[in-house]
Amino acid sequence: MTMKQPTATPTPQSTAVPAETEAAAAEAELLIGAYWYPWFGPGRRHWEEGYLGKPTLGEYDSADPAVIRQQVAWATDHGIDLFVASWWGQGSKEDTILSTSFPDVIEGSDFQFAILYETPGLLGMDGGHIRLTDAETQQQLVDDVTYLARTYLDHPNYLRIEGRPVLFLYLTRTFSGDIQSTMDAVREAVQAEVGEPAFIIGDEVYWQSPSSLRIRPYDGVTAYNMHTSVPNIADGFAGKVAAQYANWARRTAADGVAFVPDVLPGFDDTGVRPEAEHPVIPRDEASFATQLRDAIALAHGPLRLVMITSWNEWHEYTSVEPGEPFGMTYLEVVKDAAD
Repeated sequence: MTMKQPTATPTPQSTAVPAETEAAAAEAELLIGAYWYPWFGPGRRHWEEGYLGKPTLGEYDSADPAVIRQQVAWATDHGIDLFVASWWGQGSKEDTILSTSFPDVIEGSDFQFAILYETPGLLGMDGGHIRLTDAETQQQLVDDVTYLARTYLDHPNYLRIEGRPVLFLYLTRTFSGDIQSTMDAVREAVQAEVGEPAFIIGDEVYWQSPSSLRIRPYDGVTAYNMHTSVPNIADGFAGKVAAQYANWARRTAADGVAFVPDVLPGFDDTGVRPEAEHPVIPRDEASFATQLRDAIALAHGPLRLVMITSWNEWHEYTSVEPGEPFGMTYLEVVKDAAD
């Protein structure tokens, strides 16, 4: 399951949208993506871990082409252009679905996809850090990326920015060691397989002050989500996020790195890990719409890419996939924004 985001205290300083960022963004193509989890399966696989809400499709099997077809149709009809798929390693359940059922469904369509590399689960963490100083860890990352390039990154529906296949890396802000050389090795591994270097989007954005030293190794930076375990996180959440995102938009524009903001309808993981007692961000249509509007204004890069957490992470109740009690509410918000 997606690892809970580390705790941080929100300290946004500005709510102004940088004028230069807004002007540049207005001329770039806009894409809206959502994180997609192909991990549900027979025998209540993953469902048994706990969740809130009730998916319209029931406790489905992510490998079922009919399920994928319906999910893609819902997404396409409501302004979502791509899924960024959670990937848990070579030969994993997610890998099997992504390499078999999913490509057949989207083949010949305009719908796109990209990979979210689940870095902590695949590379391991030590004391809250993923240590890129370890040669074995670096080699594992390069080997995995080489496999991804051979298996997915040359697919006609795979997301490319300026011809370069896009790779999302989860929780990069926990990286320590020589980040720049490791990212260069990842780009080179992809280029060796598909002829173009990877366009790497690192999960760096959170409540810390943006640092050029951390930003510049990547081609773009994003936030998987801005939930954090402080008691008042839900109070004025959309405004806090907009203020912090404005700081990141300004810094990334100065560094020449794309900014990929993320929005979420709410957060509640009490269905899967109640013992953690993480603060709940109640689901809120108006807050989601405000976040989406602000994200579209702040996104910048060779194209404007805005992410939604999530399509179907039911464990943390960040899902916009249709289900009770909210129905199509959040998809209608996305459609309005996309239109």
